[in-house]
Amino acid sequence: MQEDLIRWKRFREGEAAAFESIIRGEFRALFEYGTRFIHDRDTLNDCIYDLFTSLWDRRKYLADTDQIRPYLLKSLRNRLIKEKERANHLTGLDSWQEQAEPAENAESRIITSEITAQRKRRISSVLVTLTPRQREIIHLKFFENLSNEQISHVLDISRPAVSNLLSQALKLFRDKWQATISTLFFLITF
Repeated sequence: MQEDLIRWKRFREGEAAAFESIIRGEFRALFEYGTRFIHDRDTLNDCIYDLFTSLWDRRKYLADTDQIRPYLLKSLRNRLIKEKERANHLTGLDSWQEQAEPAENAESRIITSEITAQRKRRISSVLVTLTPRQREIIHLKFFENLSNEQISHVLDISRPAVSNLLSQALKLFRDKWQATISTLFFLITF
């Protein structure tokens, strides 16, 4: 947190290296978060580019922050909502992805990719049953590793609301996951 505060202050003072450090450190997280909302990668890149351009232009007027990533995630989220209103490109949070670990040989890669594809289908089938807000909060918690306080800042809701929403989302996910596993077990045994 202290490091973020120092980088942010240096950026606000106009230090290009600090700004470049923020871009390099946060771009990937912003892009991954944005792909949960928008499928058009060019539009997403434009939104992120516009966000950073706007930050540089308004740097003197920005408040201090010791949590750069949540600040940028919230800013991107707001920008994407505006983009939806403007261009109607925004879609639901339906493109969850897992990354397969690289395997050592071709056979291992094929088996790994089949297992990964199967997991993705199973996880996706469970995630689609959750509301977009529940999917978003799961992404922020488990893919972005944000605390409940940071999530409350990004989503503009209270910390207790974050806890409740996360608890409900995880309970629904577990229940639906168990139902999926039970169904698969039943089909395999009979």
